[in-house]
Amino acid sequence: MSDTPYVRLNDLFRSSHMRLATLVAGAVFACYLLAGRIAYGVLGAELEQRVQDAARYAALDLEKVFTDDGRSGLVAAVDARAQTTNPEDAIYWLGDAGGETLAGQQIRFSPAIATGDYAGDVLGRDGDDAYRIEVARLDGLVLITGASYEESDEIKAKILSAFAIATFLSFVLAGLMARRLAAGGQKRIEAIDATLRRAASGDLDARIPEQVGDDDLARLCGRINGALGQLAGTVEGIRQVSANVAHDLRTPVNRLGIRLEGLKSSLADNPEYEDQLDAALEESRTITRTFDAILRIAQIESGARRARFQSVPLSDIVRRLRDAFEAVVEDNGQSIRFNNDDISAGQLVFGDSELLTQMFANLIENAIRHAGPGAQIRVHLSSDISGVTLVVSDNGPGIPTDERDKVLDRFYRLDKSRSTAGSGLGLSLVRAIADLHDATLTLDDAGPGLMVVVHFPHFYNALRTNGGAE
Repeated sequence: MSDTPYVRLNDLFRSSHMRLATLVAGAVFACYLLAGRIAYGVLGAELEQRVQDAARYAALDLEKVFTDDGRSGLVAAVDARAQTTNPEDAIYWLGDAGGETLAGQQIRFSPAIATGDYAGDVLGRDGDDAYRIEVARLDGLVLITGASYEESDEIKAKILSAFAIATFLSFVLAGLMARRLAAGGQKRIEAIDATLRRAASGDLDARIPEQVGDDDLARLCGRINGALGQLAGTVEGIRQVSANVAHDLRTPVNRLGIRLEGLKSSLADNPEYEDQLDAALEESRTITRTFDAILRIAQIESGARRARFQSVPLSDIVRRLRDAFEAVVEDNGQSIRFNNDDISAGQLVFGDSELLTQMFANLIENAIRHAGPGAQIRVHLSSDISGVTLVVSDNGPGIPTDERDKVLDRFYRLDKSRSTAGSGLGLSLVRAIADLHDATLTLDDAGPGLMVVVHFPHFYNALRTNGGAE
């Protein structure tokens, strides 16, 4: 399976990159709308001014004709222009103060008419076009010239329509660009997150893919990779020292056990020495088991066992442990209950079957050892869309709230005097196995007693995270 991060739409829309890209795109789009509004207003004003100038210049030309050629010349000029002009586009009218038409087109005259803008029906025109009217009074005559706003309005309507289409296309383009930019940034963030998750689960060899460019994220990735490299070296050194110490001490302890076995055989006829040798042998075995646990934890934390991951039906593991522990619990004066209905469901996780078996066995053994005589132990296995959950609970004394995190540390024991059996590594091993499988381990109150909850991620999510395949 590819290690390329997959960017889900839900994560993308909740990402800071998407919010920033949307904010920038929104700001640019708002500036675009403002600029368009200003341009439309300026252009509209210019078109209206041209109509007003056309009406005024027509009036000025005819006034000059009146000055040069008198009344007869003006009547002829107005008639000529009225006959050669579409009455829907322009108005030419000449009459006396009483409203009697002397030349030009017919209009609805009013003695109070003055220069300004008028609706076409006010002037006796069909339609709803507006006109700009210039009124000039010349020695008892009234000269009216006008220009229609129709062409100006049509131009503005076309501009507005084109601007609306351009706005829509710009909005779509801005959205696609914002999504593309956000997806690119989010993909890099997902790569960082995936690498840090792998490092947190023990894979300190994980590195963020090399970034192109020299931006802030590329520099951050370089620093994270450098820090992971230093951390890997440090942790490996500490782990190696611990493993070497455990291994080197385990060998002489094993030899000591062999010698004690030989000495016990030679003193078989002396019961007093035989009891003491049995005690010494048990102590050597306890030390050996402690070293084995330390080595096992070091191996698990190295992440090497991930190479053996495959689909594991947890129900099969629980079923085997039920057969193994029922008799042990009964002999110990306790009772154990498995939820048989859920166990038959075959819940799958992606992991190491041997380690998972050891984890489950450790949790049940921990309940048997610490819950006390007559305790009731329950093992519950369930699954939902998020994954599979194992719950091991008992009605024993439990663990105080402030101690629950501490008992997961190596060698930590509630019995400060350390007078009871155990090394304090059982729950540490459980936590190491849970971390290896990206599972969450929670210690809670069973009211009374202790409840240990282990939640494993969904099989396919774990498969994708670990980059594995069956």
